Amino acid sequence: MINGQRWQVGFGYTGKTRGVVDDGVCRYHSRRIVVHGAHNGRYTSLEETVIHEVAHAAFPQIEEGAIDHMAQVAAKILFKMRAAEPYK
Repeated sequence: MINGQRWQVGFGYTGKTRGVVDDGVCRYHSRRIVVHGAHNGRYTSLEETVIHEVAHAAFPQIEEGAIDHMAQVAAKILFKMRAAEPYK
């Protein structure tokens, strides 16, 4: 649930922006977040891609640069926390 609406999140074809295949896409009209089916960290980690697209769904009014920054910071924090997990 994002903003009180049910969203689907999954893998599939995301399309291209300026000729480059997107790692993820937020499709507002169908309330679906799609991560490229062959996502392999080409440009961003899977975590960063999902965080980025969920942020678009939750805050459609926020501009792309702010979404990018927030997703990068959150993904780096998760990476560091995973490496430092106290109960592995």
